Amino acid sequence: MKTYLVAGIVVLIVIAHIFLWRSDMAPGLKLTFTLINTVAWTIILAPIFLIDRWLDAIKRRNDKKPR
Repeated sequence: MKTYLVAGIVVLIVIAHIFLWRSDMAPGLKLTFTLINTVAWTIILAPIFLIDRWLDAIKRRNDKKPR
């Protein structure tokens, strides 16, 4: 379920960038907005992805330990 949610968010971000680049703004402004948006989404999504992987690793480690 969470994979579909993240994939959906990424697809929406890509679609938004396509519409941005098809607009009649100046190319320099388009590039600036794209870079700001890319950095912002990286700051938002990277920790979510990394924490999820960390929690999966902890879960796998705990599943392997005999109780």
